[in-house]
Amino acid sequence: MLQPLWVHADGVEILARPRDFPSVIEGLFVGPDGLNGWEDGGGDVRRESVERPASIGEFDLPVYEGPLVFSMEGHALAQSEQQLAVLRDRVTGVGYGGRRFKVAVGLQGRELWTWVRRGSKPTFRDTGRRGRLLQASFMLQFVAPIPRRYGQERLVPAGEAAVNRGNEEAVPRLLIGAGAGGYTVTGPGGRVITANANAPAAAHFIDFSTGGLFNAAGGRVPNAITVWQPWKIPPGLPGVVATISTSRSLTQAYPDTFN
Repeated sequence: MLQPLWVHADGVEILARPRDFPSVIEGLFVGPDGLNGWEDGGGDVRRESVERPASIGEFDLPVYEGPLVFSMEGHALAQSEQQLAVLRDRVTGVGYGGRRFKVAVGLQGRELWTWVRRGSKPTFRDTGRRGRLLQASFMLQFVAPIPRRYGQERLVPAGEAAVNRGNEEAVPRLLIGAGAGGYTVTGPGGRVITANANAPAAAHFIDFSTGGLFNAAGGRVPNAITVWQPWKIPPGLPGVVATISTSRSLTQAYPDTFN
């Protein structure tokens, strides 16, 4: 049996049909076919077309993805005008001020999430009564500048294969345990990351997405890396193995990544 749809957006919970959650009699609910663009596989294609002069076809130029744009339409159910006003405030407050926030979607037995901003101004319109409940319709649109969705976080120790169960390359963080002195981490294809004596003795991490070495509190440690050859984890088997040259522990941390 498939689990019912749910969405968490900027701290606001939106559920599937009320009958899928019989204990919930009021709140925000996704309408039929109300989640659009989330399952379509990344952003729209962005490409330049240049015809080959005096020849067939066109030049083979790079193709890029645009942002992931998705929207959600649904309805609000409330037992009182005061509660309906609270639901209105929740909807219109999502992403207010242009701030970046997280959207997580539970669908078909798995949870995926991404970072987004508002794509347009939310709407919330009163539509009368549904039995004993007040009803309103709403619409939200989101834009994820990086057209990727992320799933379960994986933690894979040194010497074991890190397998990405998504369909797009995952970007790992390297979690380094406490220890003395510098070290070298060896990844796929002989790629290496070498940290010198400036690396903290305490636990820290190396972030391939932002670039650099950071202490456990998230502060960047300058001049700590002398060789920088990062890697990504492709989808599927056989996975990616990494090792470390000292007695420090090493863990590859990454989410399953989807387009």
